[in-house]
Amino acid sequence: NVNLYKKITLEIIDALKSDKIEYLEVLFNSREDILEKEKDNKNFKESMIDIGIIDLDKTIKDLLHQNMIKTKLEIQKHKLSTITNNSYINNNTQKINIFNAKV
Repeated sequence: NVNLYKKITLEIIDALKSDKIEYLEVLFNSREDILEKEKDNKNFKESMIDIGIIDLDKTIKDLLHQNMIKTKLEIQKHKLSTITNNSYINNNTQKINIFNAKV
């Protein structure tokens, strides 16, 4: 189970690096299932520490943080684009209304 956990962890890292976010939920659920089965197993915990799972988990945390920042920036750009488009449309609508006024 330790090797399976490590394999899934490495798959999560690969998915994060290659922006395949749609696979993350399944991978995290698989990891969680393994942890649930082994939560009372002290040998499992020691084996995880020995094979360097802590460093891999830190890598996952860093990659998730980078993806969150990237997503926030994309949302801000989209929001700014929407505001700009709405301002442009409102400005043009006001100009059009001036020409439609009766003389």
